[in-house]
Amino acid sequence: MSGGAGARDRTDGTRAPDRIDASAAVRLAVLASATFVYVTFEVFPVGLLQDIARDLDVPAGRVGLLISGYAVVAAVVTVPTVALASRVSRGTALVVSLLVLVVAEVLAGFATSFAMMVVSRVAAALTHGVLWSLIAPAAATLVPRHRVGTATAAVFGGSTLAAIAGSPGTTLIGELIGWRATALVLAAATVAVTVGLVWALGLYGPTRPAAAGTPGTDAATGDPDGTAGAGRRGAHWPRVLTLCAVAVVLISAHFLSYTYFAVLVTEVTGSSAATVGLLAVFGCAGAVGTWLVGRYNDTAPRRTASVTITVFAVGVGLLAVASVLDGGALARGTAAAVAVALWGGAFAAAGPVFQTGVMRLAGQEADRASSVYVTGFQIGIASGSALGAALLGRSALWLPVTSTVLVALVLLVVLVRRPVPTAEVPAKQDDKDAPDDQHAEVRL
Repeated sequence: MSGGAGARDRTDGTRAPDRIDASAAVRLAVLASATFVYVTFEVFPVGLLQDIARDLDVPAGRVGLLISGYAVVAAVVTVPTVALASRVSRGTALVVSLLVLVVAEVLAGFATSFAMMVVSRVAAALTHGVLWSLIAPAAATLVPRHRVGTATAAVFGGSTLAAIAGSPGTTLIGELIGWRATALVLAAATVAVTVGLVWALGLYGPTRPAAAGTPGTDAATGDPDGTAGAGRRGAHWPRVLTLCAVAVVLISAHFLSYTYFAVLVTEVTGSSAATVGLLAVFGCAGAVGTWLVGRYNDTAPRRTASVTITVFAVGVGLLAVASVLDGGALARGTAAAVAVALWGGAFAAAGPVFQTGVMRLAGQEADRASSVYVTGFQIGIASGSALGAALLGRSALWLPVTSTVLVALVLLVVLVRRPVPTAEVPAKQDDKDAPDDQHAEVRL
Protein backbone atom coordinates (compact mmCIF):
# COMPACT_ATOMS: atom_id res chain seq x y z
CA MET A 1 0.00 0.00 0.00
CA SER A 2 1.51 3.29 -0.99
CA GLY A 3 1.43 5.80 1.79
CA GLY A 4 2.43 8.78 -0.35
CA ALA A 5 -0.47 9.22 -2.71
CA GLY A 6 -2.65 6.44 -1.40
CA ALA A 7 -2.76 7.80 2.11
CA ARG A 8 -3.54 11.32 1.04
CA ASP A 9 -6.01 10.70 -1.78
CA ARG A 10 -9.39 9.43 -0.64
CA THR A 11 -11.91 7.77 -2.91
CA ASP A 12 -14.78 9.77 -1.45
CA GLY A 13 -13.06 13.12 -1.48
CA THR A 14 -13.59 13.63 2.24
CA ARG A 15 -11.02 14.74 4.71
CA ALA A 16 -10.56 12.58 7.78
CA PRO A 17 -11.13 14.57 10.97
CA ASP A 18 -8.25 15.14 13.34
CA ARG A 19 -10.20 14.07 16.43
CA ILE A 20 -12.42 11.20 17.48
CA ASP A 21 -15.96 12.52 17.88
CA ALA A 22 -17.94 12.22 21.10
CA SER A 23 -20.16 9.39 19.84
CA ALA A 24 -17.17 7.28 18.84
CA ALA A 25 -15.48 8.02 22.16
CA VAL A 26 -18.50 6.69 24.08
CA ARG A 27 -18.59 3.57 21.93
CA LEU A 28 -14.87 3.01 22.52
CA ALA A 29 -15.53 3.31 26.25
CA VAL A 30 -18.12 0.54 25.98
CA LEU A 31 -15.61 -1.69 24.17
CA ALA A 32 -13.06 -0.88 26.88
CA SER A 33 -15.59 -1.97 29.52
CA ALA A 34 -15.79 -5.35 27.75
CA THR A 35 -12.04 -5.89 28.17
CA PHE A 36 -12.39 -4.68 31.78
CA VAL A 37 -14.91 -7.34 32.79
CA TYR A 38 -13.08 -10.07 30.89
CA VAL A 39 -9.71 -9.38 32.52
CA THR A 40 -11.33 -8.90 35.93
CA PHE A 41 -12.80 -12.39 35.75
CA GLU A 42 -9.57 -13.82 34.28
CA VAL A 43 -7.67 -12.79 37.43
CA PHE A 44 -10.66 -13.26 39.74
CA PRO A 45 -9.09 -16.10 41.79
CA VAL A 46 -5.89 -14.16 42.56
CA GLY A 47 -7.12 -11.97 45.40
CA LEU A 48 -9.63 -14.55 46.68
CA LEU A 49 -7.44 -17.62 46.32
CA GLN A 50 -7.39 -18.54 50.01
CA ASP A 51 -11.15 -18.10 50.40
CA ILE A 52 -11.89 -20.24 47.34
CA ALA A 53 -9.47 -22.94 48.48
CA ARG A 54 -11.00 -23.07 51.95
CA ASP A 55 -14.61 -23.18 50.74
CA LEU A 56 -13.92 -25.85 48.11
CA ASP A 57 -11.62 -27.80 50.44
CA VAL A 58 -8.65 -27.92 48.07
CA PRO A 59 -5.03 -26.74 48.44
CA ALA A 60 -4.29 -23.14 47.49
CA GLY A 61 -1.83 -24.34 44.87
CA ARG A 62 -4.60 -26.20 43.12
CA VAL A 63 -6.70 -23.05 42.94
CA GLY A 64 -3.68 -21.31 41.46
CA LEU A 65 -3.92 -23.71 38.51
CA LEU A 66 -7.16 -21.94 37.58
CA ILE A 67 -4.98 -19.04 36.38
CA SER A 68 -2.32 -20.94 34.44
CA GLY A 69 -4.86 -23.44 33.11
CA TYR A 70 -6.97 -20.57 31.78
CA ALA A 71 -4.00 -19.28 29.75
CA VAL A 72 -3.25 -22.73 28.33
CA VAL A 73 -6.85 -23.32 27.23
CA ALA A 74 -7.06 -19.85 25.67
CA ALA A 75 -3.80 -20.42 23.77
CA VAL A 76 -5.01 -23.74 22.35
CA VAL A 77 -8.48 -22.65 21.23
CA THR A 78 -8.02 -19.04 20.07
CA VAL A 79 -7.21 -19.65 16.39
CA PRO A 80 -9.97 -22.25 15.80
CA THR A 81 -12.61 -20.30 17.74
CA VAL A 82 -11.83 -17.09 15.85
CA ALA A 83 -12.06 -19.02 12.60
CA LEU A 84 -15.45 -20.31 13.73
CA ALA A 85 -16.50 -16.78 14.73
CA SER A 86 -15.72 -15.59 11.19
CA ARG A 87 -18.92 -17.33 10.08
CA VAL A 88 -20.93 -14.58 11.80
CA SER A 89 -20.47 -10.83 12.02
CA ARG A 90 -17.74 -9.42 14.24
CA GLY A 91 -20.28 -7.70 16.48
CA THR A 92 -22.31 -10.87 16.97
CA ALA A 93 -19.17 -12.82 17.87
CA LEU A 94 -18.23 -10.20 20.48
CA VAL A 95 -21.69 -10.30 22.06
CA VAL A 96 -21.66 -14.11 22.15
CA SER A 97 -18.25 -14.08 23.84
CA LEU A 98 -19.61 -11.82 26.58
CA LEU A 99 -22.70 -14.01 27.00
CA VAL A 100 -20.42 -17.02 27.48
CA LEU A 101 -18.54 -14.99 30.08
CA VAL A 102 -21.82 -14.36 31.92
CA VAL A 103 -22.46 -18.12 31.99
CA ALA A 104 -18.94 -18.70 33.34
CA GLU A 105 -19.43 -16.11 36.08
CA VAL A 106 -22.78 -17.58 37.11
CA LEU A 107 -21.20 -21.04 37.26
CA ALA A 108 -18.50 -19.65 39.54
CA GLY A 109 -21.15 -18.01 41.69
CA PHE A 110 -22.91 -21.32 42.26
CA ALA A 111 -19.80 -23.52 42.36
CA THR A 112 -19.91 -26.13 45.11
CA SER A 113 -16.87 -28.08 43.94
CA PHE A 114 -13.50 -27.50 42.35
CA ALA A 115 -14.75 -29.26 39.21
CA MET A 116 -17.46 -26.62 38.77
CA MET A 117 -14.83 -23.90 39.05
CA VAL A 118 -12.75 -25.64 36.39
CA VAL A 119 -15.76 -25.76 34.07
CA SER A 120 -16.37 -22.07 34.74
CA ARG A 121 -12.77 -21.16 33.87
CA VAL A 122 -12.71 -23.32 30.75
CA ALA A 123 -15.95 -21.73 29.51
CA ALA A 124 -14.51 -18.22 29.85
CA ALA A 125 -11.20 -19.27 28.27
CA LEU A 126 -13.00 -20.70 25.23
CA THR A 127 -14.14 -17.25 24.08
CA HIS A 128 -11.25 -15.24 25.56
CA GLY A 129 -9.40 -15.28 22.25
CA VAL A 130 -12.51 -14.33 20.29
CA LEU A 131 -13.01 -11.17 22.33
CA TRP A 132 -9.35 -10.14 22.31
CA SER A 133 -8.91 -10.92 18.60
CA LEU A 134 -11.95 -8.93 17.50
CA ILE A 135 -12.17 -6.05 19.98
CA ALA A 136 -9.33 -3.97 18.52
CA PRO A 137 -10.43 -4.43 14.87
CA ALA A 138 -13.98 -3.50 15.98
CA ALA A 139 -12.62 -0.35 17.64
CA ALA A 140 -10.76 0.48 14.43
CA THR A 141 -14.06 0.62 12.52
CA LEU A 142 -15.31 3.38 14.82
CA VAL A 143 -12.56 5.89 14.05
CA PRO A 144 -10.69 7.37 11.08
CA ARG A 145 -7.89 5.18 9.79
CA HIS A 146 -5.15 7.39 11.16
CA ARG A 147 -6.62 7.10 14.69
CA VAL A 148 -6.49 3.30 14.90
CA GLY A 149 -3.62 3.39 17.41
CA THR A 150 -5.60 5.71 19.67
CA ALA A 151 -8.67 3.47 19.46
CA THR A 152 -6.61 0.38 20.26
CA ALA A 153 -5.07 2.08 23.29
CA ALA A 154 -8.54 3.10 24.45
CA VAL A 155 -9.93 -0.44 24.46
CA PHE A 156 -6.75 -1.79 26.05
CA GLY A 157 -7.33 0.78 28.78
CA GLY A 158 -10.07 -1.50 30.07
CA SER A 159 -7.54 -4.20 30.92
CA THR A 160 -5.34 -1.61 32.61
CA LEU A 161 -8.29 -0.44 34.68
CA ALA A 162 -8.93 -4.06 35.65
CA ALA A 163 -5.47 -4.17 37.21
CA ILE A 164 -6.08 -0.92 39.08
CA ALA A 165 -9.68 -1.37 40.18
CA GLY A 166 -11.11 -4.66 38.92
CA SER A 167 -8.93 -7.16 40.77
CA PRO A 168 -8.62 -5.13 44.00
CA GLY A 169 -12.34 -4.32 43.80
CA THR A 170 -13.47 -7.94 43.53
CA THR A 171 -11.11 -8.83 46.37
CA LEU A 172 -12.61 -6.16 48.60
CA ILE A 173 -16.19 -7.07 47.69
CA GLY A 174 -15.35 -10.74 48.20
CA GLU A 175 -14.19 -10.04 51.72
CA LEU A 176 -17.50 -8.30 52.43
CA ILE A 177 -20.07 -10.59 50.80
CA GLY A 178 -18.13 -13.72 49.81
CA TRP A 179 -16.45 -14.79 46.58
CA ARG A 180 -19.52 -16.53 45.16
CA ALA A 181 -21.73 -13.45 45.53
CA THR A 182 -18.93 -11.36 44.05
CA ALA A 183 -18.90 -13.59 40.94
CA LEU A 184 -22.64 -12.96 40.56
CA VAL A 185 -22.11 -9.20 40.91
CA LEU A 186 -19.52 -9.43 38.16
CA ALA A 187 -22.02 -11.40 36.04
CA ALA A 188 -24.59 -8.61 36.44
CA ALA A 189 -21.96 -6.05 35.39
CA THR A 190 -21.13 -8.16 32.33
CA VAL A 191 -24.80 -8.29 31.32
CA ALA A 192 -24.88 -4.47 31.44
CA VAL A 193 -21.72 -4.29 29.34
CA THR A 194 -23.22 -6.72 26.81
CA VAL A 195 -26.29 -4.52 26.41
CA GLY A 196 -24.01 -1.52 25.93
CA LEU A 197 -22.00 -3.39 23.31
CA VAL A 198 -25.14 -4.18 21.31
CA TRP A 199 -25.85 -0.44 21.22
CA ALA A 200 -22.25 0.58 20.52
CA LEU A 201 -21.95 -1.69 17.48
CA GLY A 202 -25.48 -0.98 16.21
CA LEU A 203 -26.34 -4.67 16.06
CA TYR A 204 -30.11 -4.52 16.38
CA GLY A 205 -31.06 -1.07 15.21
CA PRO A 206 -30.26 1.49 12.54
CA THR A 207 -26.68 1.03 11.44
CA ARG A 208 -24.38 3.74 12.70
CA PRO A 209 -22.89 5.89 9.92
CA ALA A 210 -19.34 4.89 9.07
CA ALA A 211 -16.59 6.92 10.69
CA ALA A 212 -15.22 9.70 8.54
CA GLY A 213 -12.22 8.51 6.63
CA THR A 214 -13.41 4.91 6.67
CA PRO A 215 -16.01 4.75 3.87
CA GLY A 216 -18.26 1.73 3.91
CA THR A 217 -17.25 0.66 7.38
CA ASP A 218 -19.76 -0.96 9.67
CA ALA A 219 -18.74 -2.15 13.10
CA ALA A 220 -21.74 -4.44 13.40
CA THR A 221 -21.12 -6.34 10.19
CA GLY A 222 -17.38 -6.35 10.74
CA ASP A 223 -16.46 -4.89 7.36
CA PRO A 224 -12.69 -4.57 7.67
CA ASP A 225 -12.36 -1.58 5.38
CA GLY A 226 -12.01 0.67 8.37
CA THR A 227 -8.82 -0.86 9.65
CA ALA A 228 -5.53 0.85 9.23
CA GLY A 229 -4.41 -1.54 6.55
CA ALA A 230 -7.59 -1.22 4.53
CA GLY A 231 -5.71 -0.71 1.30
CA ARG A 232 -4.11 -4.12 1.64
CA ARG A 233 -6.25 -7.07 0.53
CA GLY A 234 -4.27 -9.71 2.43
CA ALA A 235 -1.96 -9.81 5.38
CA HIS A 236 1.81 -9.52 5.05
CA TRP A 237 2.17 -12.79 6.98
CA PRO A 238 5.98 -12.98 7.31
CA ARG A 239 5.99 -9.57 9.04
CA VAL A 240 2.86 -10.38 11.06
CA LEU A 241 4.46 -13.59 12.37
CA THR A 242 7.73 -11.78 13.10
CA LEU A 243 5.91 -9.13 15.11
CA CYS A 244 3.91 -11.80 16.97
CA ALA A 245 7.12 -13.73 17.77
CA VAL A 246 8.75 -10.59 19.15
CA ALA A 247 5.64 -9.98 21.26
CA VAL A 248 5.76 -13.54 22.64
CA VAL A 249 9.30 -12.99 23.91
CA LEU A 250 8.37 -9.66 25.49
CA ILE A 251 5.28 -11.10 27.18
CA SER A 252 7.30 -14.08 28.44
CA ALA A 253 9.85 -11.66 29.88
CA HIS A 254 7.06 -9.81 31.67
CA PHE A 255 5.25 -12.79 33.19
CA LEU A 256 8.53 -14.45 34.11
CA SER A 257 8.84 -11.79 36.83
CA TYR A 258 5.27 -10.50 37.26
CA THR A 259 3.86 -13.93 38.17
CA TYR A 260 6.10 -13.88 41.24
CA PHE A 261 5.68 -10.19 41.97
CA ALA A 262 5.06 -10.72 45.70
CA VAL A 263 8.22 -12.82 46.02
CA LEU A 264 10.28 -10.21 44.18
CA VAL A 265 8.96 -7.35 46.29
CA THR A 266 9.75 -9.21 49.49
CA GLU A 267 13.25 -10.01 48.21
CA VAL A 268 13.98 -6.42 47.18
CA THR A 269 12.37 -4.48 50.05
CA GLY A 270 12.76 -7.05 52.80
CA SER A 271 9.03 -6.91 53.58
CA SER A 272 5.92 -8.38 52.01
CA ALA A 273 3.88 -5.40 53.26
CA ALA A 274 5.00 -3.33 50.25
CA THR A 275 3.36 -5.70 47.76
CA VAL A 276 -0.07 -4.06 47.72
CA GLY A 277 1.36 -0.56 47.41
CA LEU A 278 3.71 -1.50 44.58
CA LEU A 279 0.92 -3.31 42.76
CA ALA A 280 -1.04 -0.06 42.93
CA VAL A 281 1.99 1.80 41.54
CA PHE A 282 2.22 -0.77 38.72
CA GLY A 283 -1.45 -0.33 37.83
CA CYS A 284 -1.46 3.47 37.97
CA ALA A 285 1.71 3.64 35.88
CA GLY A 286 -0.02 1.36 33.40
CA ALA A 287 -2.83 3.88 33.06
CA VAL A 288 -0.30 6.59 32.27
CA GLY A 289 1.45 4.32 29.77
CA THR A 290 -1.83 3.55 28.02
CA TRP A 291 -2.65 7.26 27.75
CA LEU A 292 0.78 8.11 26.36
CA VAL A 293 0.76 5.35 23.77
CA GLY A 294 -2.67 6.54 22.66
CA ARG A 295 -1.16 9.93 21.89
CA TYR A 296 1.90 8.79 19.96
CA ASN A 297 1.15 5.37 18.48
CA ASP A 298 -0.68 6.88 15.50
CA THR A 299 2.03 9.37 14.59
CA ALA A 300 5.34 7.64 15.34
CA PRO A 301 4.70 3.92 16.02
CA ARG A 302 8.27 2.76 15.49
CA ARG A 303 9.70 5.37 17.81
CA THR A 304 6.92 4.62 20.31
CA ALA A 305 7.82 0.91 20.21
CA SER A 306 11.52 1.60 20.71
CA VAL A 307 10.95 3.97 23.64
CA THR A 308 8.41 1.62 25.24
CA ILE A 309 10.72 -1.39 25.13
CA THR A 310 13.69 0.67 26.34
CA VAL A 311 11.72 1.86 29.36
CA PHE A 312 10.59 -1.73 29.95
CA ALA A 313 14.22 -2.92 30.05
CA VAL A 314 15.26 -0.09 32.35
CA GLY A 315 12.38 -0.84 34.73
CA VAL A 316 12.99 -4.56 35.20
CA GLY A 317 16.75 -3.97 35.21
CA LEU A 318 16.45 -1.41 37.99
CA LEU A 319 14.40 -3.90 39.99
CA ALA A 320 17.34 -6.31 39.85
CA VAL A 321 19.75 -3.57 40.90
CA ALA A 322 17.49 -2.43 43.75
CA SER A 323 17.94 -5.67 45.66
CA VAL A 324 21.69 -5.08 46.05
CA LEU A 325 21.62 -1.34 46.70
CA ASP A 326 23.32 0.02 49.80
CA GLY A 327 21.51 2.54 51.96
CA GLY A 328 18.96 0.37 53.69
CA ALA A 329 15.32 -0.47 53.16
CA LEU A 330 14.31 3.09 52.23
CA ALA A 331 16.74 3.28 49.31
CA ARG A 332 15.76 -0.16 48.06
CA GLY A 333 12.05 0.60 48.45
CA THR A 334 12.36 3.87 46.53
CA ALA A 335 14.31 2.21 43.75
CA ALA A 336 11.74 -0.58 43.62
CA ALA A 337 8.89 1.92 43.32
CA VAL A 338 10.61 3.71 40.42
CA ALA A 339 11.39 0.39 38.76
CA VAL A 340 7.82 -0.88 39.09
CA ALA A 341 6.43 2.41 37.73
CA LEU A 342 8.63 2.23 34.63
CA TRP A 343 7.90 -1.45 34.16
CA GLY A 344 4.14 -1.09 34.62
CA GLY A 345 3.84 1.89 32.30
CA ALA A 346 5.89 0.25 29.56
CA PHE A 347 4.07 -3.08 29.70
CA ALA A 348 0.66 -1.41 29.43
CA ALA A 349 1.90 0.58 26.42
CA ALA A 350 3.41 -2.45 24.69
CA GLY A 351 0.07 -4.17 24.13
CA PRO A 352 -1.47 -1.42 21.96
CA VAL A 353 1.82 -0.96 20.09
CA PHE A 354 1.98 -4.59 18.98
CA GLN A 355 -1.77 -5.04 18.45
CA THR A 356 -1.98 -1.95 16.25
CA GLY A 357 1.11 -3.06 14.34
CA VAL A 358 -0.45 -6.46 13.65
CA MET A 359 -3.64 -4.85 12.33
CA ARG A 360 -1.71 -2.46 10.09
CA LEU A 361 0.15 -5.39 8.56
CA ALA A 362 -2.92 -7.59 8.29
CA GLY A 363 -5.22 -5.38 6.24
CA GLN A 364 -8.49 -7.20 5.60
CA GLU A 365 -7.27 -10.23 7.56
CA ALA A 366 -7.06 -8.26 10.81
CA ASP A 367 -9.27 -10.68 12.77
CA ARG A 368 -7.25 -13.73 11.77
CA ALA A 369 -3.93 -12.00 12.43
CA SER A 370 -5.19 -10.79 15.80
CA SER A 371 -6.09 -14.35 16.74
CA VAL A 372 -2.48 -15.37 16.09
CA TYR A 373 -1.29 -12.46 18.23
CA VAL A 374 -3.67 -13.37 21.09
CA THR A 375 -2.53 -17.00 20.91
CA GLY A 376 1.05 -15.79 21.18
CA PHE A 377 0.11 -13.66 24.18
CA GLN A 378 -1.26 -16.71 26.02
CA ILE A 379 1.83 -18.73 25.10
CA GLY A 380 3.92 -15.92 26.53
CA ILE A 381 1.98 -16.01 29.79
CA ALA A 382 2.34 -19.77 30.19
CA SER A 383 6.00 -19.97 29.14
CA GLY A 384 7.03 -16.96 31.19
CA SER A 385 5.37 -18.29 34.33
CA ALA A 386 6.93 -21.74 33.83
CA LEU A 387 10.42 -20.35 33.25
CA GLY A 388 10.02 -18.09 36.27
CA ALA A 389 9.10 -21.08 38.45
CA ALA A 390 12.28 -22.87 37.34
CA LEU A 391 14.49 -19.84 38.00
CA LEU A 392 12.85 -19.12 41.35
CA GLY A 393 14.36 -22.32 42.70
CA ARG A 394 17.82 -20.82 42.19
CA SER A 395 17.26 -17.24 43.35
CA ALA A 396 14.56 -14.59 43.04
CA LEU A 397 17.21 -12.24 41.64
CA TRP A 398 17.40 -14.41 38.51
CA LEU A 399 13.86 -13.34 37.57
CA PRO A 400 14.39 -9.62 36.81
CA VAL A 401 17.88 -10.34 35.44
CA THR A 402 16.52 -12.85 32.92
CA SER A 403 13.59 -10.57 32.09
CA THR A 404 16.02 -7.73 31.38
CA VAL A 405 18.10 -9.89 29.03
CA LEU A 406 15.01 -11.01 27.10
CA VAL A 407 13.65 -7.46 26.79
CA ALA A 408 17.08 -6.26 25.60
CA LEU A 409 16.95 -8.91 22.85
CA VAL A 410 13.48 -7.70 21.86
CA LEU A 411 14.76 -4.12 21.70
CA LEU A 412 17.64 -5.20 19.45
CA VAL A 413 15.24 -6.93 17.04
CA VAL A 414 12.89 -3.92 17.01
CA LEU A 415 15.76 -1.55 16.20
CA VAL A 416 17.44 -3.76 13.60
CA ARG A 417 14.57 -5.64 11.93
CA ARG A 418 11.97 -2.87 12.40
CA PRO A 419 8.97 -5.23 12.55
CA VAL A 420 6.61 -2.48 13.73
CA PRO A 421 5.03 -0.85 10.65
CA THR A 422 4.78 2.88 10.13
CA ALA A 423 1.49 4.74 10.54
CA GLU A 424 -0.79 5.70 7.70
CA VAL A 425 -0.62 9.39 6.84
CA PRO A 426 -3.95 11.21 7.40
CA ALA A 427 -5.76 12.58 4.38
CA LYS A 428 -4.51 15.91 3.03
CA GLN A 429 -1.95 16.26 5.79
CA ASP A 430 0.62 18.97 5.19
CA ASP A 431 4.18 17.74 4.83
CA LYS A 432 5.36 19.98 7.64
CA ASP A 433 2.97 18.24 10.02
CA ALA A 434 3.82 14.68 8.97
CA PRO A 435 5.18 12.43 11.71
CA ASP A 436 8.91 11.93 11.81
CA ASP A 437 9.02 8.23 11.00
CA GLN A 438 6.53 8.54 8.15
CA HIS A 439 8.99 10.60 6.11
CA ALA A 440 11.40 7.67 6.20
CA GLU A 441 8.83 5.09 5.13
CA VAL A 442 5.17 5.50 4.30
CA ARG A 443 4.56 2.09 2.84
CA LEU A 444 3.30 -1.10 4.53
